[in-house]
Amino acid sequence: MGSGVGRGFLALAAIVAVLGAPVGAAAKTCGGAVGCACGDSVRGAALLANDLTGCAAGLRVKDGSTLDCAGHAIVAADHSGNEGIVVEGVGATVRGCTVSGFRSGIRLRGGSANLVSGNDVLGNWQYGIELSVATTNNQIVDNLVADSGDEGIHVGANADGNVIEGNEIKDSKRENLYLLDADGCTIRDNRISGAGAAALYVKHSSKNVFVDNEISDRPVQLRGDAQSNVFVGNDVTGAGFIFQAYNDAKLGWKGPRGNQVDDGSVTGVKTCFRFEGAADNQVSGVRVAGCQVMSQEKDGGIAAVGNTVDVIR
Repeated sequence: MGSGVGRGFLALAAIVAVLGAPVGAAAKTCGGAVGCACGDSVRGAALLANDLTGCAAGLRVKDGSTLDCAGHAIVAADHSGNEGIVVEGVGATVRGCTVSGFRSGIRLRGGSANLVSGNDVLGNWQYGIELSVATTNNQIVDNLVADSGDEGIHVGANADGNVIEGNEIKDSKRENLYLLDADGCTIRDNRISGAGAAALYVKHSSKNVFVDNEISDRPVQLRGDAQSNVFVGNDVTGAGFIFQAYNDAKLGWKGPRGNQVDDGSVTGVKTCFRFEGAADNQVSGVRVAGCQVMSQEKDGGIAAVGNTVDVIR
C-alpha cells in the first residue's frame, strides 16, 4: 500500500506547480502504442509515461481494460467538476495512479468485477473513491485515500457485494467510509483515521461484514434501516459504536436492528456502545477500557430494547 510520504503526499507536492498546464489535444482512444492525455478513453492496456496535469477531465477506462499509471499523477485543473478516472463496464483494472483535485478521484460507474489497486487518491473535493450506479463485486484494494472534501470512499445505492480491503482512509472532511443503501459488502483490514464526522457510516445498509479494521478518532455509526451487519475483530480507539434511528423521507423512522459485534476492542471513549432507537443488536467478547459500557434511549418513537452487551474488561 502507498505511504502518505513516499508515494503520495510528496508526489502531490511535486506537481502542484504545474496545475495550470494545458489539457492537450482533443479526446481520443488510448492504449498500447497510443499514449494517453487528459479526457481520453483507455481500451486495452495503457501505461502512462508521464503525469497528466491541468485536466478538465481525466481518463475513462473501458470494459476489460487496464490503466497502469506507473506512479504518475492525474491532476485536475483548479476545482474541476469532473472525475479523475471513471471505470465503466466489467473487468477493468486501475493501478499505480496518484489522482488529485477532482470532484471524485476514481469513480466506478455501473458494471462489475473491476479492480482498483495501489493508488494514491489525494485531495479530491467531494469523494476520493466513489462506487455508483449500482456497481457490484468490485475490489478496492491497497489504496491510500486522504484529504477528501466530503467522503473518502462512498459506496452508493445498490453497490452491493464489493470488497474494500487493505486501504488507508484518512482525514476526510466528513465520513471516511460511507455505505448508503449498499448490501453484502466486505470491509477488511483497513486503517481508518481522522475523519471530520464518522469513521464508518452505515446507513440503510444490511448484511455487510467488517473484519479486522483499525479505526481511530471517530465512531462507527449505524443509522436507519441497517440490519444484520456483522463486525468481527475491529479495534476502535478514541471512539465507539453508535446505533441510531433515522427519519427517512420515504421510510419514516427506522432504527438499526439485528446487528452483531464480536471480538476486537473499544477504548478511550465516554460510552463504548450507544443504542438510540435501536433494537435487538448483540455485542459479545469485545475488550473495553476507559468507557461506560453502554447507554440506551428511545429515539423517533422507537424503544431501545433487546440490545445485549457482553464485554471483557
